[in-house]
Amino acid sequence: MHVDKQGGFCLKKIMVVGIGNLLMQDEGVGVHAINQLAQMSFPQNVEIIDGGTHSYDLVEFFCQADNLIIIDAMKAGGEPGTIYRAPFDELGLKPDENITSLHEMHFVEAMYLVRLLGYDPEVMVFGVEPQNIGLSLDLTPEVAEKVPRLVELVKEEVERLLQ
Repeated sequence: MHVDKQGGFCLKKIMVVGIGNLLMQDEGVGVHAINQLAQMSFPQNVEIIDGGTHSYDLVEFFCQADNLIIIDAMKAGGEPGTIYRAPFDELGLKPDENITSLHEMHFVEAMYLVRLLGYDPEVMVFGVEPQNIGLSLDLTPEVAEKVPRLVELVKEEVERLLQ
């Protein structure tokens, strides 16, 4: 709980955001996971969001969160299906300085804008090493078999934040 501007107590706003493109095979793992999480019951202060591919639309949401949990494909050199968990600030991700349109903005640039606007939510990233990023609606078997565990880990993270 934290104190709001009127001096009252309110629950922390937790947002779980799945990012990715369902048309691009393992790139869509975040959205596949968020679809499963959306079927579960969470307290009112937990919002489950399909972030898709338009991270610039998420800036407004990110500014409302006290805690963000981001789920996305993450190429980090591990075996396909490897699940990573790391605080955003420890990933060393930098915004792309060469974007020329909001349509080119991704999650990292959205977080950069959120902080420029004066908001600083705690951000935990769950990434899954992709096997293949190509045209397909289906995850590769290596990634698909890890989605239930990914969903379980994210649910545990939410429960930890609720304590």
